[in-house]
Amino acid sequence: MTTIGLIVLSFLLSLACVWVFRKASAGHPRLLDIPNERSSHSVPVTRGAGLAIVLTVLGSYIGWFGNSTNLAYVVAAVAIAIVSFLDDLFSVPLILRLIVHFAAAGIFVYFSGSYGEIFGAHFGPLAPWVTVVFVVWTINAFNFMDGIDGIAGSQAIGASLGWMILGVSAGIPAYSNLGAILLGASAGFLVFNWQPAKIFMGDVGSTFLGFTFAAFPLINSSDSQTANVSGLTTAIIFLWLFLFDTVFTRFWQIVRLTPFWRPHRDHLYQRLTLGGESHQKMALFFGMVAIGSAILFNTVGMIGWVPLALLLLASAVGLTAWARKKRLT
Repeated sequence: MTTIGLIVLSFLLSLACVWVFRKASAGHPRLLDIPNERSSHSVPVTRGAGLAIVLTVLGSYIGWFGNSTNLAYVVAAVAIAIVSFLDDLFSVPLILRLIVHFAAAGIFVYFSGSYGEIFGAHFGPLAPWVTVVFVVWTINAFNFMDGIDGIAGSQAIGASLGWMILGVSAGIPAYSNLGAILLGASAGFLVFNWQPAKIFMGDVGSTFLGFTFAAFPLINSSDSQTANVSGLTTAIIFLWLFLFDTVFTRFWQIVRLTPFWRPHRDHLYQRLTLGGESHQKMALFFGMVAIGSAILFNTVGMIGWVPLALLLLASAVGLTAWARKKRLT
Protein backbone atom coordinates (compact mmCIF):
# COMPACT_ATOMS: atom_id res chain seq x y z
CA MET A 1 0.00 0.00 0.00
CA THR A 2 1.27 3.48 -0.86
CA THR A 3 1.65 6.36 1.56
CA ILE A 4 -1.49 7.93 0.08
CA GLY A 5 -3.31 4.66 0.62
CA LEU A 6 -2.36 4.67 4.31
CA ILE A 7 -3.65 8.23 4.68
CA VAL A 8 -6.99 7.33 3.08
CA LEU A 9 -7.37 4.10 5.07
CA SER A 10 -6.61 5.71 8.44
CA PHE A 11 -8.86 8.66 7.57
CA LEU A 12 -11.81 6.36 6.91
CA LEU A 13 -11.08 4.25 10.01
CA SER A 14 -10.84 7.33 12.20
CA LEU A 15 -14.00 8.78 10.72
CA ALA A 16 -15.88 5.54 11.41
CA CYS A 17 -14.48 5.19 14.95
CA VAL A 18 -15.41 8.76 15.88
CA TRP A 19 -18.91 8.27 14.48
CA VAL A 20 -19.38 5.06 16.51
CA PHE A 21 -17.97 6.69 19.65
CA ARG A 22 -20.24 9.68 19.24
CA LYS A 23 -23.32 7.49 18.93
CA ALA A 24 -22.33 5.14 21.76
CA SER A 25 -21.38 7.89 24.21
CA ALA A 26 -24.16 10.37 23.46
CA GLY A 27 -25.50 11.77 26.72
CA HIS A 28 -23.10 9.76 28.92
CA PRO A 29 -22.86 11.95 32.04
CA ARG A 30 -19.20 11.21 32.79
CA LEU A 31 -18.11 12.10 29.25
CA LEU A 32 -20.17 15.26 28.95
CA ASP A 33 -17.98 18.36 29.08
CA ILE A 34 -20.14 20.93 30.86
CA PRO A 35 -19.08 24.56 30.21
CA ASN A 36 -17.68 26.53 33.15
CA GLU A 37 -15.97 29.89 33.67
CA ARG A 38 -12.73 28.53 32.24
CA SER A 39 -14.23 26.79 29.19
CA SER A 40 -13.98 27.98 25.60
CA HIS A 41 -17.33 26.41 24.64
CA SER A 42 -20.85 27.41 25.64
CA VAL A 43 -22.83 24.17 25.24
CA PRO A 44 -22.18 20.65 26.63
CA VAL A 45 -20.09 18.50 24.26
CA THR A 46 -19.02 14.87 24.63
CA ARG A 47 -15.28 14.45 25.22
CA GLY A 48 -13.01 11.43 24.91
CA ALA A 49 -13.39 10.92 21.15
CA GLY A 50 -9.61 10.98 20.86
CA LEU A 51 -9.94 7.30 21.72
CA ALA A 52 -10.79 6.87 18.04
CA ILE A 53 -7.38 8.33 17.11
CA VAL A 54 -5.64 5.99 19.55
CA LEU A 55 -7.40 2.88 18.19
CA THR A 56 -6.91 3.90 14.56
CA VAL A 57 -3.23 4.76 14.92
CA LEU A 58 -2.17 1.83 17.08
CA GLY A 59 -4.28 -0.67 15.15
CA SER A 60 -2.95 0.55 11.80
CA TYR A 61 0.61 0.80 13.12
CA ILE A 62 0.67 -2.76 14.47
CA GLY A 63 -1.11 -4.14 11.41
CA TRP A 64 1.24 -2.40 8.97
CA PHE A 65 4.60 -2.77 10.72
CA GLY A 66 4.06 -6.33 11.97
CA ASN A 67 7.27 -7.78 13.38
CA SER A 68 9.05 -4.41 13.21
CA THR A 69 6.52 -2.86 15.60
CA ASN A 70 8.14 -0.98 18.46
CA LEU A 71 6.45 -2.77 21.37
CA ALA A 72 7.81 -0.31 23.92
CA TYR A 73 6.06 2.51 22.04
CA VAL A 74 2.79 0.55 21.94
CA VAL A 75 2.92 -0.36 25.65
CA ALA A 76 3.76 3.21 26.68
CA ALA A 77 1.08 4.69 24.40
CA VAL A 78 -1.56 2.30 25.75
CA ALA A 79 -0.64 3.16 29.36
CA ILE A 80 -0.89 6.88 28.64
CA ALA A 81 -4.19 6.44 26.80
CA ILE A 82 -5.71 4.38 29.62
CA VAL A 83 -4.90 6.82 32.42
CA SER A 84 -6.00 9.71 30.21
CA PHE A 85 -9.34 8.13 29.32
CA LEU A 86 -9.90 7.41 33.01
CA ASP A 87 -9.17 11.09 33.61
CA ASP A 88 -11.82 12.00 31.02
CA LEU A 89 -14.26 9.78 32.92
CA PHE A 90 -13.37 10.31 36.58
CA SER A 91 -10.74 13.09 36.87
CA VAL A 92 -7.56 11.24 37.91
CA PRO A 93 -5.29 13.19 40.34
CA LEU A 94 -2.44 15.05 38.64
CA ILE A 95 0.29 13.24 40.58
CA LEU A 96 -1.00 9.84 39.45
CA ARG A 97 -1.16 10.95 35.83
CA LEU A 98 2.41 12.25 36.00
CA ILE A 99 3.63 9.01 37.54
CA VAL A 100 2.16 7.09 34.60
CA HIS A 101 3.57 9.60 32.10
CA PHE A 102 7.09 9.34 33.52
CA ALA A 103 6.91 5.55 33.79
CA ALA A 104 5.65 5.17 30.22
CA ALA A 105 8.24 7.60 28.84
CA GLY A 106 10.98 5.84 30.80
CA ILE A 107 9.98 2.43 29.49
CA PHE A 108 9.89 3.71 25.93
CA VAL A 109 13.27 5.48 26.09
CA TYR A 110 14.95 2.58 27.91
CA PHE A 111 13.84 -0.04 25.41
CA SER A 112 14.67 2.14 22.41
CA GLY A 113 18.24 0.92 22.72
CA SER A 114 21.47 2.84 22.33
CA TYR A 115 19.72 5.42 20.14
CA GLY A 116 17.06 6.10 22.76
CA GLU A 117 18.23 9.64 23.38
CA ILE A 118 16.55 12.52 21.57
CA PHE A 119 19.22 14.84 23.01
CA GLY A 120 22.14 12.66 21.92
CA ALA A 121 25.56 13.98 22.91
CA HIS A 122 24.20 17.32 24.14
CA PHE A 123 23.74 16.01 27.70
CA GLY A 124 26.11 13.03 27.77
CA PRO A 125 25.07 10.34 30.28
CA LEU A 126 22.11 12.47 31.34
CA ALA A 127 20.62 12.38 27.83
CA PRO A 128 18.15 9.51 28.47
CA TRP A 129 16.85 11.23 31.62
CA VAL A 130 16.48 14.60 29.90
CA THR A 131 14.77 12.82 27.01
CA VAL A 132 12.20 11.35 29.40
CA VAL A 133 11.49 14.83 30.79
CA PHE A 134 11.12 16.21 27.25
CA VAL A 135 8.67 13.45 26.32
CA VAL A 136 6.57 14.06 29.45
CA TRP A 137 6.63 17.80 28.84
CA THR A 138 5.42 17.34 25.26
CA ILE A 139 2.64 14.99 26.40
CA ASN A 140 1.31 17.67 28.71
CA ALA A 141 2.01 20.60 26.37
CA PHE A 142 -0.17 19.04 23.68
CA ASN A 143 -2.86 18.47 26.31
CA PHE A 144 -2.63 22.08 27.54
CA MET A 145 -3.08 23.36 24.00
CA ASP A 146 -6.17 21.31 23.19
CA GLY A 147 -8.59 23.98 24.38
CA ILE A 148 -10.58 25.14 21.35
CA ASP A 149 -12.26 23.50 18.37
CA GLY A 150 -9.90 22.16 15.74
CA ILE A 151 -6.58 23.41 17.10
CA ALA A 152 -5.11 20.05 18.21
CA GLY A 153 -6.24 18.27 15.05
CA SER A 154 -4.78 21.01 12.84
CA GLN A 155 -1.45 20.90 14.66
CA ALA A 156 -1.40 17.10 14.43
CA ILE A 157 -1.94 17.22 10.67
CA GLY A 158 1.01 19.60 10.24
CA ALA A 159 3.36 17.58 12.45
CA SER A 160 2.31 14.31 10.81
CA LEU A 161 2.93 15.81 7.38
CA GLY A 162 6.42 16.85 8.42
CA TRP A 163 7.42 13.38 9.62
CA MET A 164 5.80 11.75 6.59
CA ILE A 165 7.68 13.93 4.09
CA LEU A 166 10.94 13.41 5.99
CA GLY A 167 10.37 9.66 5.92
CA VAL A 168 9.66 9.60 2.20
CA SER A 169 12.65 11.80 1.29
CA ALA A 170 15.08 9.97 3.61
CA GLY A 171 13.70 6.50 2.87
CA ILE A 172 12.63 5.83 6.47
CA PRO A 173 9.37 3.83 6.62
CA ALA A 174 9.14 4.31 10.39
CA TYR A 175 8.58 8.00 9.68
CA SER A 176 6.68 7.99 6.40
CA ASN A 177 4.16 5.25 7.20
CA LEU A 178 3.41 6.24 10.79
CA GLY A 179 3.24 9.88 9.68
CA ALA A 180 0.70 8.94 7.01
CA ILE A 181 -1.37 6.97 9.54
CA LEU A 182 -1.37 9.89 11.98
CA LEU A 183 -2.23 12.39 9.27
CA GLY A 184 -5.26 10.40 8.14
CA ALA A 185 -6.44 9.67 11.68
CA SER A 186 -6.14 13.33 12.69
CA ALA A 187 -7.98 14.51 9.58
CA GLY A 188 -10.80 12.02 10.18
CA PHE A 189 -11.21 13.28 13.74
CA LEU A 190 -11.08 16.90 12.62
CA VAL A 191 -14.22 16.41 10.51
CA PHE A 192 -16.19 16.15 13.77
CA ASN A 193 -14.06 18.59 15.79
CA TRP A 194 -14.07 21.62 13.49
CA GLN A 195 -16.00 24.61 14.83
CA PRO A 196 -18.69 24.14 15.97
CA ALA A 197 -17.29 20.89 17.41
CA LYS A 198 -19.61 17.92 17.64
CA ILE A 199 -17.09 16.02 19.76
CA PHE A 200 -13.99 16.77 21.85
CA MET A 201 -10.67 14.93 21.75
CA GLY A 202 -10.31 14.73 25.52
CA ASP A 203 -7.11 13.91 27.37
CA VAL A 204 -7.02 10.44 25.83
CA GLY A 205 -6.38 11.90 22.37
CA SER A 206 -4.23 14.90 23.20
CA THR A 207 -1.80 13.06 25.49
CA PHE A 208 -1.48 10.19 23.02
CA LEU A 209 -0.64 12.60 20.19
CA GLY A 210 1.81 14.53 22.36
CA PHE A 211 3.60 11.33 23.33
CA THR A 212 3.71 10.03 19.76
CA PHE A 213 5.15 13.23 18.30
CA ALA A 214 7.81 13.40 21.03
CA ALA A 215 8.61 9.70 20.54
CA PHE A 216 8.86 9.90 16.74
CA PRO A 217 12.68 10.24 16.58
CA LEU A 218 12.99 6.97 18.50
CA ILE A 219 10.18 4.92 16.94
CA ASN A 220 12.68 2.87 14.95
CA SER A 221 16.18 3.24 16.36
CA SER A 222 17.97 1.49 13.51
CA ASP A 223 16.36 3.76 10.90
CA SER A 224 16.32 6.98 12.90
CA GLN A 225 20.11 7.30 12.87
CA THR A 226 20.05 7.50 9.07
CA ALA A 227 17.83 10.60 9.02
CA ASN A 228 20.89 12.82 9.53
CA VAL A 229 18.88 15.35 11.58
CA SER A 230 18.62 16.15 15.26
CA GLY A 231 15.66 14.38 16.79
CA LEU A 232 15.19 17.25 19.23
CA THR A 233 15.31 19.93 16.54
CA THR A 234 12.86 18.05 14.33
CA ALA A 235 10.40 17.35 17.13
CA ILE A 236 10.39 21.00 18.23
CA ILE A 237 10.02 22.43 14.73
CA PHE A 238 7.04 20.23 13.87
CA LEU A 239 5.30 21.26 17.13
CA TRP A 240 6.69 24.78 17.17
CA LEU A 241 3.73 27.01 18.09
CA PHE A 242 2.26 24.49 20.54
CA LEU A 243 5.54 24.31 22.44
CA PHE A 244 6.18 28.06 22.18
CA ASP A 245 2.73 29.00 23.49
CA THR A 246 3.11 26.56 26.40
CA VAL A 247 6.61 27.75 27.40
CA PHE A 248 5.67 31.43 27.02
CA THR A 249 2.52 31.02 29.10
CA ARG A 250 4.23 29.02 31.85
CA PHE A 251 7.05 31.57 32.05
CA TRP A 252 4.69 34.49 32.64
CA GLN A 253 2.56 32.51 35.07
CA ILE A 254 5.66 31.77 37.14
CA VAL A 255 6.79 35.41 36.95
CA ARG A 256 3.33 36.52 38.16
CA LEU A 257 3.27 33.76 40.82
CA THR A 258 0.16 32.27 39.22
CA PRO A 259 -0.59 28.60 40.12
CA PHE A 260 -0.08 27.29 36.58
CA TRP A 261 -1.10 23.72 37.46
CA ARG A 262 -4.71 24.79 37.91
CA PRO A 263 -7.21 25.18 35.02
CA HIS A 264 -6.80 28.57 33.36
CA ARG A 265 -7.26 30.55 30.16
CA ASP A 266 -3.86 32.26 30.00
CA HIS A 267 -2.54 30.67 26.80
CA LEU A 268 -2.03 33.02 23.88
CA TYR A 269 -4.61 31.22 21.75
CA GLN A 270 -7.11 31.44 24.63
CA ARG A 271 -6.55 35.17 25.04
CA LEU A 272 -7.25 35.60 21.35
CA THR A 273 -10.49 33.62 21.40
CA LEU A 274 -11.58 35.50 24.54
CA GLY A 275 -10.81 38.68 22.59
CA GLY A 276 -13.22 37.71 19.84
CA GLU A 277 -11.19 35.63 17.38
CA SER A 278 -12.98 32.52 16.17
CA HIS A 279 -11.86 28.98 16.88
CA GLN A 280 -11.65 28.45 13.12
CA LYS A 281 -9.22 31.33 12.65
CA MET A 282 -6.96 30.15 15.48
CA ALA A 283 -7.01 26.51 14.31
CA LEU A 284 -6.17 27.63 10.76
CA PHE A 285 -3.34 29.85 11.99
CA PHE A 286 -1.72 27.09 14.03
CA GLY A 287 -2.35 24.54 11.29
CA MET A 288 -0.87 26.69 8.51
CA VAL A 289 2.25 27.44 10.57
CA ALA A 290 2.65 23.72 11.29
CA ILE A 291 2.21 22.78 7.62
CA GLY A 292 4.54 25.58 6.51
CA SER A 293 7.17 24.46 9.02
CA ALA A 294 6.85 20.86 7.82
CA ILE A 295 7.35 21.83 4.18
CA LEU A 296 10.18 24.31 4.75
CA PHE A 297 12.04 21.93 7.08
CA ASN A 298 12.01 19.28 4.39
CA THR A 299 13.36 21.69 1.76
CA VAL A 300 16.28 23.16 3.72
CA GLY A 301 18.67 21.19 1.56
CA MET A 302 17.55 23.25 -1.42
CA ILE A 303 16.68 26.66 0.03
CA GLY A 304 18.59 26.72 3.32
CA TRP A 305 17.45 27.38 6.89
CA VAL A 306 16.66 31.10 6.57
CA PRO A 307 13.03 30.82 5.34
CA LEU A 308 12.21 28.27 8.04
CA ALA A 309 13.85 30.35 10.77
CA LEU A 310 11.94 33.43 9.60
CA LEU A 311 8.64 31.53 9.68
CA LEU A 312 9.26 30.23 13.20
CA LEU A 313 10.33 33.63 14.51
CA ALA A 314 7.55 35.54 12.74
CA SER A 315 4.85 33.14 13.93
CA ALA A 316 6.00 33.33 17.57
CA VAL A 317 6.38 37.13 17.59
CA GLY A 318 3.18 37.57 15.62
CA LEU A 319 1.15 35.35 17.95
CA THR A 320 2.47 37.19 21.03
CA ALA A 321 1.81 40.65 19.56
CA TRP A 322 -1.62 39.58 18.31
CA ALA A 323 -2.63 38.34 21.77
CA ARG A 324 -1.28 41.49 23.46
CA LYS A 325 -3.18 43.71 21.06
CA LYS A 326 -6.42 41.82 21.71
CA ARG A 327 -5.97 42.14 25.45
CA LEU A 328 -5.47 45.90 25.19
CA THR A 329 -8.38 46.61 22.84
